[in-house]
Amino acid sequence: MPMRVRERYKAEPCALLDPKSGAHIVPDPTRQYADDDPVVLNAPWYFIAEGEQDEPAPDSVRIAEVEQATTAPGERRTTRRPKAK
Repeated sequence: MPMRVRERYKAEPCALLDPKSGAHIVPDPTRQYADDDPVVLNAPWYFIAEGEQDEPAPDSVRIAEVEQATTAPGERRTTRRPKAK
């Protein structure tokens, strides 16, 4: 069964490892790949069978809060240290 690149990877492609040559390749989204192609077998998450419906990409992504590693100008940070006995 012919395989194609998933819709989400057409806009933002990524390089995959070709097991035959050991080189990194970017699969052509306009090309169909055989289901026994080594690239397809090595990265099945990147491809979908021709005719199958691809699940849509999420509409929004929640951004995780990032901890501030350094102090802001004028900010004071203190660390409580245990008293020596």
